[in-house]
Amino acid sequence: MSKKVLHQFSEGAAPGDAITGQMLSIRQWLREEGFVSDIFAASIHPALQGEVSDALRYRPKLGEAQVVYHHSIGSTVADQLRQQQARLLLIYHNVTPPEFFQQSDPGLAAQLQRGIDQLPLLCPHTALALGDSTYNTAALVEAGFPRTGTLPLPLDAAQYQFADDPAVLATLAGRAPLLLYVGRLAPNKRQDDLIKLLFMVRRILPEARLALVGSLWSPPYVRWLHDLARSLALEDAVIFAGHASQQAMVTYYRHADLYVSMSEHEGFGKPLVESMYFDLPVLAYASTGVPDTLGGAGVLFHAKNFEALAELADLLMHDQTLRTQVLARQRARLHTFLMPAVRAQWQRYLDLFWNGNPLQ
Repeated sequence: MSKKVLHQFSEGAAPGDAITGQMLSIRQWLREEGFVSDIFAASIHPALQGEVSDALRYRPKLGEAQVVYHHSIGSTVADQLRQQQARLLLIYHNVTPPEFFQQSDPGLAAQLQRGIDQLPLLCPHTALALGDSTYNTAALVEAGFPRTGTLPLPLDAAQYQFADDPAVLATLAGRAPLLLYVGRLAPNKRQDDLIKLLFMVRRILPEARLALVGSLWSPPYVRWLHDLARSLALEDAVIFAGHASQQAMVTYYRHADLYVSMSEHEGFGKPLVESMYFDLPVLAYASTGVPDTLGGAGVLFHAKNFEALAELADLLMHDQTLRTQVLARQRARLHTFLMPAVRAQWQRYLDLFWNGNPLQ
C-alpha cells in the first residue's frame, strides 16, 4: 500500500512567524494521521534549517501531486506549483496592500502587488481554498475560488510555557502602567498612532510606557517612529524591543496591563489571540480582519480619537468591573483558537480535500 504524501509550501519560514507556526502544527497533525509530510519554503531562517527544506529544489515524485500552499506575498513558490500542475489546498493569509509601502519600500510594495495578482491565477489549480479568518475567506470568494472555508490560526499553549526573561524584567523594572503591541514594525501596523496614544495616556498616567515587540520590517518607518518618540519627549517611555525570543515575548504579555492595536490591515492578527491567552485586555481599531478575530471579545473602536482612547485605556487598566467583563468575553472566545478546536476543523477540511473530486 502506497503512503499518503501531503507536503506544505510557503514563500518563507521563520521562527515566531504565525504562518510558520501553523505549518508546523499541520505537519504534526498530518504525520499523526499517517501522512508523509514536510515543509518547503523559498526563504528559510537559519534557525529552521533542517526543519524546512528548499522549495525551489523540490521536484514532485509519484503520488505527490497534492500539496498545501500558504499564500501571503508575491511568491516564486506559487509560480512553481502552478507550473508543476499541483492540486492545491490553498490557505490564504491575506496580502498587505502595497500602498502602505509605496514610499518607504517600493521593492516590497511590488512584491505585495505580485501576491495580489497571483491569487486569482491559483484558482484553476485549487481544489479547496481556506482563509484563516472569514475576512480572508471573503477575499477568496471575491477572487473566484468556488470551494472555500475558514481555518483559524491555532494557538498551541505548549509554546508559551516559559519562566520570565530576566532581561525583560530589568527593562520593565517598577510597576508603571504598560501598553503592549506585538507585530513587525511596518506602516500598516501604525505604531506611530500607538506612540501618539501613549502621549495622551501619559496626561492621565504620567509613568505609562509602551512596548513595541516585533521585527524591523521597514527601516525608514522605524527611523520615523524613533523621531516621533523624541519629538514628543517619549524616547524613555517607548520600548523598541525588536524581534524577541519566545520567552521574552511571553514576559511582555505577562507583565503588560493592556494590549492596544492601531493596525489598519490585519488578515488575522494572532497577537490578539495571544493576548486572550494571557488574560490581557485588548483595545483594537476595528479594521479589516480584527473584528472577525475578536468575535465580540475585547473592545473595538472605529475612530482614532486619541483623547477619548486614552480615557478608555485608563478605564480598561483600572476599572476592575469593566476589566472583568472584557476578560470573561476574551476567555470564552479563546477556545475557538485552541489546538483541539482548530485540529477538528482541519480534519474536516483535510477529509474533504483528500477524498473529494479531482479538479476538472
